Amino acid sequence: MRPKLTLQQLNALSPGEFHKTFENVIECWPEAAIFCSALLPFKSFATMIAAFQSYLERLPAETKLKILRLYPDLAGKMLDTNQLSEDSTNEHASVGLDNLSPEDKKKLTDLNESYKAKFGFPFVVCVREASKFEVILRSVSERIHHTVEQELEIALEEVKKICRLRILQLVDNL
Repeated sequence: MRPKLTLQQLNALSPGEFHKTFENVIECWPEAAIFCSALLPFKSFATMIAAFQSYLERLPAETKLKILRLYPDLAGKMLDTNQLSEDSTNEHASVGLDNLSPEDKKKLTDLNESYKAKFGFPFVVCVREASKFEVILRSVSERIHHTVEQELEIALEEVKKICRLRILQLVDNL
């Protein structure tokens, strides 16, 4: 694990170093880091997080949908075949999604498939904030009854939470 960046170190990064460091704070979407690097220097880490979140909010609906579709199914095939990003692998493991019973895995897989069929993108939740498999299961069970518009908004808010936590893993926010 690399040492966390201080604000001074962050602001001293070249655009290329910034891109490489923050390229996956939004899953598989390095364009966000490219955009936000142009905003250096940041007054605080909170300002930087806000820049990434504002970037997300300003995107056209079609691009937001593309981003949501980049997120992996929870406890899905990508986990089973070790194809997740390092961040997603760690997030899945943090709540035991990598070690579910066959029954729990089937429940989640079935809900994921129903959710994707209805909304056209995977169920996105900040698993580190959900913290337990049962909370995740309850969340997808409840959210599947929302409208597409509601879910787009909720899923984007979850992406923002994931982004914030991924940034905070990389910086020394003391």
